[in-house]
Amino acid sequence: MIQGMYMAANGMVAVEERQAVIANNIANASTHGFKRQLAVQKGFYGAFMGSKMPPPNIAPGGGVQMSETFSNFSGGALFKTGGALDIALQGEGFFQVEMGGTNLFTRNGQFSVSPSGILSTPEGHAVLDTGGNPIDVSGGIIEIDQTGTVKVNGEARAQLAIIKFDDPHAFKRVGANIFQASEDALANSAQATDSVVASQSLETSNVEVPTEMINMMMALRAYGANQKVITAIDETMSRMIDQVGAPS
Repeated sequence: MIQGMYMAANGMVAVEERQAVIANNIANASTHGFKRQLAVQKGFYGAFMGSKMPPPNIAPGGGVQMSETFSNFSGGALFKTGGALDIALQGEGFFQVEMGGTNLFTRNGQFSVSPSGILSTPEGHAVLDTGGNPIDVSGGIIEIDQTGTVKVNGEARAQLAIIKFDDPHAFKRVGANIFQASEDALANSAQATDSVVASQSLETSNVEVPTEMINMMMALRAYGANQKVITAIDETMSRMIDQVGAPS
């Protein structure tokens, strides 16, 4: 009976963690290039058997826990902004940017020019070319064509690094719409030659708010069901104690 209470409590904790993921999706529904996250839950028995601990003689108790979050990298819709430095990707790939000497990747093409004339993200990260160098766009009118060629006053300055990965799910999320690739992922990456750059456009997030609201309501119902289980077990135990302790 106590085990049932623990299982229900674990279920409530897992639902709370799932709700946090759903709430984050909803909060970033208007974040350019944001990729929806899914909460992946695993039963405690499966998690225990996947550990290095020796298997017990008796299977451990049930319940679930959130083991990881899974990013959905499907493309978002594109919309026209009219901004000369706003670009969006149609197809595979990520823009490559630099933060503190580390190469990161994003689908958010809302770029600007830094005080030093470098093409940058809204956070101030330098956008990189195919050679891994920051792109100097100082000195004139900037244009980025559908091949990713960056031009200043009609003269080509650089080619945007648009990197595609065999398995982008190996990414580590380091911001709302910025990712860091593992060494294995980088080893299986290449310039995305088939992707098209849509100028004066941005990619919306791939979050569908109605779907997230439905998931949130379903999670609330699961939380309430686990709560009722705990209440029922508690009441049953109270009656048992009263009956056992009562004089015959």
